[in-house]
Amino acid sequence: MSQLILGSQSPQRRMLLQQIVPPDLIAIRPPLDSEEEGFEGINNRDEILNQLSRIALTKCDDVAQQVQLEQSLGVITADTIVLAKSADASYAVLGKPRGESWRETVRTWFLDYYSGNTHEVITAVCILTPDGRRTTGTVSSRVTFHPVDQQLLDWYLSTDEPLGKAGGYGIQASGSLFVQSIEGSLTNVIGLPLEWVWETLSKRGVINAAQSASSSEK
Repeated sequence: MSQLILGSQSPQRRMLLQQIVPPDLIAIRPPLDSEEEGFEGINNRDEILNQLSRIALTKCDDVAQQVQLEQSLGVITADTIVLAKSADASYAVLGKPRGESWRETVRTWFLDYYSGNTHEVITAVCILTPDGRRTTGTVSSRVTFHPVDQQLLDWYLSTDEPLGKAGGYGIQASGSLFVQSIEGSLTNVIGLPLEWVWETLSKRGVINAAQSASSSEK
């Protein structure tokens, strides 16, 4: 049975993709190389977006080498960052918090970048279809936070929810308590812009193939 290969271990991305592709037609195959290029020294927004796209594309190529592409429905990979502006108007790329001091890192992000401010959540997606055609795109959503309450932030950090989340918060869970408004795709903020993914998969014939495959199994 042909399956769409999701090159990610993110449960959020899998959950989202299952909204438009039958669960039994999705296979998880994360990239073998866990090391990703960073954004050190990149302060220009366009360069940051180009780097993000390269990361998603590199993941896609990694996964494609692990599978028999022509016997699948294709490969989809993604990478999400938070892009915030500092006091001097320069851009800061906030990825997943790491290391033993992650709580202090996330605390700094919430107080210096998020509190009462608007930031961008940007996801780059790469889709490779069995015919070898590759499509990449970036989707941005604007998220505005309430002024951050210190007691609420202390509690949030104690939940460990920020771990594994781009920008240190999960909008689909308790992180939503800090959010005042969202402009753009909500699913993008969660980790996979379903509107863009659906349109691209439809144009490439993957949705029709998945629906046909699902019907034949019934």
